[in-house]
Amino acid sequence: MRARGLHISVLVTGMLALCVHVPAQIALDRNSGSTEGPKQSPYVPVDPQAEAFLNVEFNPELNQELPLGLEFMGDDGMRGALRDRMIEGKPAILALVYYRCPTMCNLVLNGMVDALKEVELTPGEDFAVLAVSFDSEETHVTARSKKANALEMYGDSDAEGWTFLVGDEPEIKQLTSAAGFGYKYDPSADQFSHGSGLLMLTPDGRISRFLPDVVYDPRDVRLALVEAGEGKVGSLKDKIALLCYNYDPETGKYGLLINRILFVACVLTAAAVAWLIFSLIRLERKANSKPASSST
Repeated sequence: MRARGLHISVLVTGMLALCVHVPAQIALDRNSGSTEGPKQSPYVPVDPQAEAFLNVEFNPELNQELPLGLEFMGDDGMRGALRDRMIEGKPAILALVYYRCPTMCNLVLNGMVDALKEVELTPGEDFAVLAVSFDSEETHVTARSKKANALEMYGDSDAEGWTFLVGDEPEIKQLTSAAGFGYKYDPSADQFSHGSGLLMLTPDGRISRFLPDVVYDPRDVRLALVEAGEGKVGSLKDKIALLCYNYDPETGKYGLLINRILFVACVLTAAAVAWLIFSLIRLERKANSKPASSST
């Protein structure tokens, strides 16, 4: 028995040594005898979470006032203050993008356009749409082309209230800093890493709501515009809906509030009951007054 146990232990030890030796030998063979570890295959794609794509965030502060006095050049070739591109007394949607972006910025703009096609509000009348490039190398010609693509997707090439802008580095830095928008240039890929989302601005340029990501629920966009409009945009139905929906700054979305729904339902029920009682009292008084008048 002891001899058999000794044989088994020797066998196990040998197998462990083989398991350690074989991978080490394979690693040495792959590296031509090098002990520095295996080299990365050139066919492995670049990790999008690599260092160049980290340390950027889009974290705006609600109610933060943006510097609307900053001057940018619009897709029309005219330079002017951001406030001049807004509609007096109405809210605005602000998208911070760069127009030659191969991926995310296209998704942001496409998501915005898709949502606006379903929103029963009119750009140029109820709100303004502003896209500002944070790439100082881009020109208003590029902005004009990008705007044309967006309007074609929107389904109205002559739509009013849309402005795509470019600017110089100092103005871009001031605007993005106030908006809590981080971005970083990666020279190896000739691209920017950055966050994504839409900012809803009040008529005086304060950040009212932030809708993150690249896909936007039309209901969220509409309610955010109604709130940013401070009572000057939307219908009575929208204002009632805001009693039942609440904006969650953690998710950037609107969710149903059961307590508010129950409260509104109770108020409406109480109002209906009060009206019914009032109507019954009026009918009873009319019925009681008729015999009195006929007896005289």
